Amino acid sequence: MSEPPVSNAEPLLSKTTDAGLPAWMAYWPALVVGLAALALSSILLLARQAQDAAHAQNQLHQDLSAIRTRLEAVAQATFSPTLGLEAMIQLDGGISSARFEALAGRVVKLLPQVRSIVAAPDDIARYVYPLAGNQAVLNLDYRKIPVQYQQVQQAKRLGRPLLVGPVQLVQGGQGIIQRTPVFLPETQHLLAGANASPAPTLPANEAKPGYWGVISVVADLARFIETVGLAEHKGLRLALHQVQGEPQGRGELIWGDADLIQDAASVTQYVQMPGAVWALTAAPSLPTGPAASAHRYTAEIAASLLSSTALALLAALLVYRRRLLQAQNLALSKEVQQRAQSQNELQAAQTRFRSLAEISADWVWEQDEHLRFSFISRLADEHGEHDPQRLLGRYRWDSPNLSPDIDWDSHRALLARHEAFRDFEYSHLDDAGQFRFVSISGTPVFDAQGVFKGYRGTGRDISAARRAEAALRKSEQDLTLARDHLQAVLDAALEFSIIATDLQGRIGLFNRGAEQMLGYAEAEMLGHTPALIHLQSEVEARAAELSLSLGRTVEGFEAFVLQARECGIETRVWTYVRKDGSHLEVSLTVSCMQDSAGQAIGFLGIARDISAQRRAERDLVNLNASLETRVEQRTAELSRTLDTLKQAQMELLRAEKMAALGSLVAGIAHELNTPLGNCLTTASTLHDLTQQTRRNFEGGQMRRSVLDAYLNDADTACSILLRSMSTANELVSHFKQVSVDQTTAQRRLFSLVSVVDDVLSLLRPRLRKAGIALEVNAALSRELDSFPGPLGQVLTNLIMNAMLHAFDGESVEPLLTIRVEDLAGSPDGGESSEFLLIVEDNGAGMSSEVKRRAFDPFFTTKMGQGGTGLGLNIVYNIVTGILGGQIALNSEAQKGSRFTIRLPFVAPQLGGGADKLS
Repeated sequence: MSEPPVSNAEPLLSKTTDAGLPAWMAYWPALVVGLAALALSSILLLARQAQDAAHAQNQLHQDLSAIRTRLEAVAQATFSPTLGLEAMIQLDGGISSARFEALAGRVVKLLPQVRSIVAAPDDIARYVYPLAGNQAVLNLDYRKIPVQYQQVQQAKRLGRPLLVGPVQLVQGGQGIIQRTPVFLPETQHLLAGANASPAPTLPANEAKPGYWGVISVVADLARFIETVGLAEHKGLRLALHQVQGEPQGRGELIWGDADLIQDAASVTQYVQMPGAVWALTAAPSLPTGPAASAHRYTAEIAASLLSSTALALLAALLVYRRRLLQAQNLALSKEVQQRAQSQNELQAAQTRFRSLAEISADWVWEQDEHLRFSFISRLADEHGEHDPQRLLGRYRWDSPNLSPDIDWDSHRALLARHEAFRDFEYSHLDDAGQFRFVSISGTPVFDAQGVFKGYRGTGRDISAARRAEAALRKSEQDLTLARDHLQAVLDAALEFSIIATDLQGRIGLFNRGAEQMLGYAEAEMLGHTPALIHLQSEVEARAAELSLSLGRTVEGFEAFVLQARECGIETRVWTYVRKDGSHLEVSLTVSCMQDSAGQAIGFLGIARDISAQRRAERDLVNLNASLETRVEQRTAELSRTLDTLKQAQMELLRAEKMAALGSLVAGIAHELNTPLGNCLTTASTLHDLTQQTRRNFEGGQMRRSVLDAYLNDADTACSILLRSMSTANELVSHFKQVSVDQTTAQRRLFSLVSVVDDVLSLLRPRLRKAGIALEVNAALSRELDSFPGPLGQVLTNLIMNAMLHAFDGESVEPLLTIRVEDLAGSPDGGESSEFLLIVEDNGAGMSSEVKRRAFDPFFTTKMGQGGTGLGLNIVYNIVTGILGGQIALNSEAQKGSRFTIRLPFVAPQLGGGADKLS
């Protein structure tokens, strides 16, 4: 029997090794290589990500630097007007509306992002441009608006511009506001007035400025961002924040993405704004997280996994490459950091240079080896040229607008010697036709081999300084002239002693009048007190009197000036002690002298010798004592005489009124004579015809023709009677109204036209008889609540006065004009309360002496010829009394007279509650 065969596969299918380990452990080299390749691929991927991140970070820094530079340039241009306004105000001590509007209008036109410019002297908005749409800002007091006044106070406390934003604007939208405090030098601070606030503390060797006010520039935030171009960067997310505190921290969001500060990939740079520091933050708009990186490198990960076996063979080489890449990445990272640091330092240097260039009055220029301009930092400041091509490549002395009195030959000789120069001055005409003065300094430039390459230097506009020097010289000349005039005036006042002291009583002025009055020379009195020339007993008595009234001790120099210091001036009688010991009584006026700010700076005493006057007063007292008896004896006699004169005056006034009324009666009687005579003649004729007709009727002889003739005659007679009686009735009615109104001051509502018609109806016959033409325009917009009788008497007296005095027969065409004029209404649109009544003639007029005494009682130029001298006096008393008005007289010889009466529509109430004047 045979054995079964043995199988070969069994050892191969064994699941264990000889060492008893699992079979898959035999493949550990491949596993190690695979894991190593995977680890190496992961390390290389991380290195690539770090390199790309560093490159992206560097690019982000460069983009952000460019944006920041643009932002600073636009901000400087937007808020630069405050520099010009501030310099103009500091130079002139203020600014006019015309100059403000000219500068502000030019700025608003050139910079559309600027909404408005406001200048607020003493923190009150006096100047606003443009005014349209900003009327509410004009005369706005910042001190009454806490938020804005806090900003003004902060800028004033810092002593430099303050930029705030964002601010919700009244006109709509958001804006940013720069508030710039303006401080004046000491001299202009005094000229600006005492209301200017004190400026920040300065070093002792600098002039102390005074606070003038604040200049505010309001910019539209949206247009500002549009001008900067922040919204144009589509690949970046941007944000602007305020910077608060030290160290700098981000505060309120100004513009942009508020969530940007939470992004770990964001980069921040600080922007030096004119008046604030802003934080500019940026981050890429595309995602940069782990998910984006994994998606970006998916192919590389797949390739590394597929080639893990091949990478195992190259493990040593890849390790070397990895180390090499790490070294390169480290070097690159250091280079990026160094570049970032250099960029920051460069930006800081550029910021400092720009700040210095902006606040400096100098510009930089360069010339080549042929002395032609090759560079000018501010082209507009050299010769006023605005086109660079017209200036670069030219010589400095080529401009046709240069002043001809400059020694250019010496300057060119100096340049030919390649010597440095300082403060070479020349002038030229600017576009406005005014001379502009320039000062330049330069130094030659040589290369490394010592070859001359040109000049480099600075220029400065010194026009303001030259004009200021000219103004100062003129001011000094004016001051010297004024001082000489003042000294001449003081020396000419020989009858007065003029002494000026400081606040402590030391004499600083002693004029020649004081020298003659007191016997002291000016040199002897300067520095002393006025007590040297006063009686000590009088000074002590005055001090005791003031101490008693004030309840405190007053002594020494204060006794002279206390009242003047409190009230401004005091005049008293003092006794001066002359150098020879004699006494002199003077009237001394002491006044307190103040500077332009209202602060007391000293006292001025002006004394007049009244010794003779005082002696005369004492003699007069003695004489009065002796005359008292005679005065008492004459008093009773004078009282009786005065009573008699008053009674006579009343009689004359009554007679004048009656004379005026009598004149009216005579006139009306003359006028009534004609219609009444016509009535009498017509009535007698009608009576005779009626008797004849009756006889014919009774005798049976009545015919139709006779009756018809009688009826026609009777109709004609009745018409004549009616017309004549109507005329008489109208005359009597007018006379009755005038007579009643002129004898009683009855207050009532009436039309001015009716009063004028009533008066003229009675006076027209006399005017026609005298050949005087009459023009009347007495229409008023409303009725009067007044006294028609006195008003009619005023018109009557003025017309009668003109008839008696104005027309002496020499006038070719005598004319009398009566007209009224409505006065303008009240400012609030109400009706006027007064009107003008004007009575004017073209007669002989009055001399200045007659016009001066025209309203005096009993003054007349026709004494004994019908004039009593009371007509115009009565007119004056009635107008200024019962009618409550005013009267003015304008007259010249041979040019007529005009009486202008200003009357109220409503007359004032009479005293005693009764509106009657008997």
